[in-house]
Amino acid sequence: MTYEEILIKQNRHWRGDQFPTGIERDIKSGIIPFLETKYILAITGVRRSGKTYLLYQLIDTLLNNIPPENILYANLDDPAYVRIRNDPQSLNALYSDYLKSKNPNGKTFVFFDEVQSIPGWEKWVKSMYDMDEKVKFIITGSNASMLSSDLATLLTGRNLQFEVFPFNFAEFLRLKNEKVTRSTDVKEVYEMNYLKKDTLRHYLLQIFQFGTFPEILQVNENMREFIMKEYYKDIIYRDIIPRFDIRHVSKLEETAYYLLSNISNALSYHKIGNLIGAHENTIKDYFSYFERSYLAFQIHMFAYSLKQQMKNPKKVYSIDCGLRNAVAFNFSRDIGRLMENLVYIELKRRNYDIFYWKNKNEVDFVIRQGRNITELIQVSYDIEDKKVRKREEAGLLEAMDTFGLTKGVIITDEHYQEIEFDDKKIIYIPLWAWLLVYSQENETTKLAF
Repeated sequence: MTYEEILIKQNRHWRGDQFPTGIERDIKSGIIPFLETKYILAITGVRRSGKTYLLYQLIDTLLNNIPPENILYANLDDPAYVRIRNDPQSLNALYSDYLKSKNPNGKTFVFFDEVQSIPGWEKWVKSMYDMDEKVKFIITGSNASMLSSDLATLLTGRNLQFEVFPFNFAEFLRLKNEKVTRSTDVKEVYEMNYLKKDTLRHYLLQIFQFGTFPEILQVNENMREFIMKEYYKDIIYRDIIPRFDIRHVSKLEETAYYLLSNISNALSYHKIGNLIGAHENTIKDYFSYFERSYLAFQIHMFAYSLKQQMKNPKKVYSIDCGLRNAVAFNFSRDIGRLMENLVYIELKRRNYDIFYWKNKNEVDFVIRQGRNITELIQVSYDIEDKKVRKREEAGLLEAMDTFGLTKGVIITDEHYQEIEFDDKKIIYIPLWAWLLVYSQENETTKLAF
């Protein structure tokens, strides 16, 4: 069996055609410099988050300097590759057919899309990496575990991981042809975009309702819920159940439903286990599967003792507000939770180490860099209520004393203000402005050594 026909079909650039590149992703600029390195570039993320289009964008960039025949693209989720799924060594046949067909001269760039479809793919990629200095691999997968266990051992020191999420706010605005000013200075962002603030707040309400999956934003509104439910089914029935050999499917489904219905709440494995009728260790495993498939995430309460962190309830968040709304039980008053969820996903996108904190008061997000706590963030949609304001400020001030910081942030719907408290400062920032601030940290790469 040869693969020349499917390769010709999938590699449209060989025929002089262009790949559809869609909305340019911010993460692209962080990946491009690594195309010149030997590292295997692994791009992971939830299904339908735009990984394939990101590959198209990278290929489009390479074509400015690299001959088309030196770039191979293969979507391994295509049924035409069913033989490879039964025998990963058939990847040799695929690559051999490519060499025979195009006879590239010099370095080749191999893009394997949805590589997790091929059991044992990592061994073949490692052997090629070790044997051929002229081959560069860029791979994608819909499961974070593709870079764990056997792969972590096999490819230690050989790969870099990039995580792709549904559109961030700036990419969403790009899709809407809405021009905004971005900066590392939040005050500048607020002032330069002030006249558009009501438009930006309107778009955020759309995101709270429908999320930011690229395809969802480009279909009719009455189709969105149906499509997102299909996304959810694919994650559960293709990324989790077969991969982790789930025996009690109904219990996993109930757990997922409960988590997505309780975003931003602190939950314990023990209590969920009692509710679902499963052992708390089973619930802990389910949480892990949801994280690996990018469906939902958990954060620990910050404590200097790892034992204390593990013992306390975990706060949970969904990969996308729209996906959560489509499959979970929710109320109209959930907008505060959805706002907190959106902030969490942005923090995770920026590759921060995230916790929540609780003592007499509570802080929604505590950011740790290395061994130090560097940032404290509260999220409160409406701070017109004086009691709410006082509670949010008290949590920040207590945490600032605890961690020796002089600044805290409260993210709101529209309020901007800086307030001094003796030697401390609290900054109220509208969500739209906070989302448009450039992070000064590296937001794109996890070194997978």
